[in-house]
Amino acid sequence: LLSMVARPPASKRAARVMAPDDLPVARDARLDTVRGALLVIMTIDHLAPLWITRYSSESLGFVSAMEGFFVLFGVAYALAYRRVLHTPALAWSKSLRRALTVYGYHLATLALAFGIACVGLLQGPAWLARAADVQQFGPSLALWAAMLIYRPQFFDVLPAYVLLLLPAPVLLRWLCRPGASAWVLLGSAAGWLLGQWFNPWEQLARAVSPIQWVWPNLLTWQAPFVIGLFCATREPAGPWLAAVNSRPVRLLCLAIVGVCFALKHELITLSPSLLPLFDKGNLGPARLLNLVALVLLGGWWMGRFAPASKVTWLAFLGRHSLEVFSFHILLSYALMPLFAAPLATPVTLVLLAAALAALSLPAWLHAGYQRRGRQRTA
Repeated sequence: LLSMVARPPASKRAARVMAPDDLPVARDARLDTVRGALLVIMTIDHLAPLWITRYSSESLGFVSAMEGFFVLFGVAYALAYRRVLHTPALAWSKSLRRALTVYGYHLATLALAFGIACVGLLQGPAWLARAADVQQFGPSLALWAAMLIYRPQFFDVLPAYVLLLLPAPVLLRWLCRPGASAWVLLGSAAGWLLGQWFNPWEQLARAVSPIQWVWPNLLTWQAPFVIGLFCATREPAGPWLAAVNSRPVRLLCLAIVGVCFALKHELITLSPSLLPLFDKGNLGPARLLNLVALVLLGGWWMGRFAPASKVTWLAFLGRHSLEVFSFHILLSYALMPLFAAPLATPVTLVLLAAALAALSLPAWLHAGYQRRGRQRTA
């Protein structure tokens, strides 16, 4: 998944000039394309019936679109904020503003979801009541949700982003400091290890909510974010990238992904006693290994393409990922009752195609808003 991990071909390396840290960094269209693809996959996974999601959900083993979002979040943060690290106050200010922006989108999406639930409960049609389950969006839970303690279904990612943005400047500064990156990796590994036995966020949520599903553990889910930060801060000619791009490492990663693929799709029988190793909520050790192998393979493969390479529609969605992600949550709640009903295959495919096409709406609106802002500034 990471273009930063891959060493480009020799002809491209010779032509590349590293930009100083204080210069703006151009967007990498490859990353936008992958982010857009993950948004499409996540929307399909939330809406489509089982005969579709069996191929879209965790299709490459025990790794979902959610893990990809966290890795790309770390990559994007490192690329955008590394150039201001020489001014710690500015780095903190920009990171805090971004956290407030993400929190604002989270609050707005929550408010709309709670509003739909109240309208459905009081006077709306039956499908509206089902669209946002009143048990998830009861008025007593609104305050806890705004405080990031309680998270309804599909509201996992943005609260985690808000909390990860707070320590991110310190983590990034240490990762860019010679000899200090090992301490960040050790700290991340220690947090992940603690999270295998303890999920403080879930304990708080269960204290205020009757909902009994498993919330992702931030102690463990910080690991994909740190992996993204680490990969994006490595020098292209450094020894680490030379090692991970070696043929033996690629073959090892391919073997890991192949075994996980076979286990996930039941080509090899997985003993029930081993299921905790692949746990998603706590990001079990085998699941994390599957993710790292995919990141290295994906980065090597993406490095074969120029940074401007893209799939236009997916890159458009990925460029406005915060807006599209927030919209997809509401879209999922609105359409879930329709997809839950028994539908003919052609009807299901048409509805799914329409839902995916609708993801362009928030991206188009936000692109227009940005364009008008630039015109006013000019």
